[in-house]
Formats: sequence, C-alpha cells, structure tokens
Amino acid sequence: MLAIRNHYCYYQLLNMQTQTYRKSDQREAIIAAIKRLGGHSTADQVYEAVKASHPRISLGTIYRNLRVLCDQGAIREVKSGQSLGRFELAGPRHYHLICRQCGKIEDCAMPVDKSLDERVQRTTHFKVEQHRLDFIGLCGKCQNTGGIGIADQYRDQ
Repeated sequence: MLAIRNHYCYYQLLNMQTQTYRKSDQREAIIAAIKRLGGHSTADQVYEAVKASHPRISLGTIYRNLRVLCDQGAIREVKSGQSLGRFELAGPRHYHLICRQCGKIEDCAMPVDKSLDERVQRTTHFKVEQHRLDFIGLCGKCQNTGGIGIADQYRDQ
C-alpha cells in the first residue's frame, strides 16, 4: 500500500510540475496585491487587498491561486515557523530577518553566500541546490518591549 501511495504521489507531483495554467485576472490581481503590500503578506492580507477589485473572490480561491503562483515560480512562500506563511514576489534569493515577538519579516540586505552550498556539499556529499537562511531575533520596535513574544520556539532551535 505504501509503495502504491508513494508511486501515486510521485505522479501527482510530476503532473503538478508540468501542468500549465491559463492567464487569470485573479492571479494577476494577487501578484499586484503582493507587490502593492510590499511582500511578506499573509493570505488574509492578500485576500483583503484583492477583494476590493474582485468582490466575489473567496479566501479559498486566494489560497489555491497562491499555491499555483508558487508552483509557477511567480511568488515564493516564506515560512517563519509561525502558523501563517507569508508570500513575496519571486526574485533573487535573499535572506530574511524574522522577529520572534511580532512575526515581522524583513529582507536582509546581505548577499546570499553560495560558498555555503559548496562547503555543505563537500562535507556531506549531499547535492545542494540552494539554501535558505533566516535570522531570528527582535526587530527594533520589539527590542523596546523586552522581547517576550509568541514565537519563543526559536530560542532552542
């Protein structure tokens, strides 16, 4: 049963990667909303922004189209360890600064260090395609409140 299920999942994944999608006003509106919001937006924030121009759109449609846009490579999901993923326009890879208290995500201006890929590959014999690095801490605003927040799960990771 497990082998059949894995086989099925493989073909489902293969079909998803090769599937093409028609251009859609809704997806265009989602991309425009993410751009307008400045990136690192939740699905709910995107929904509220798109709803103004597409009043009949549902939150479920937003989630489905965010998945499609991620699959197409038009946007990327930034996972911060909290329950809500954030979405940004695809572009050059970069690092993120994530506040463990308020959940704010910012782009880090530091260039991606490709030598990390090579070092990990050399020491582990793992074929590295890319890496992701998030810096977890406190934003300037939260530093002033003592830093006790909802995302303390990062402390011991």
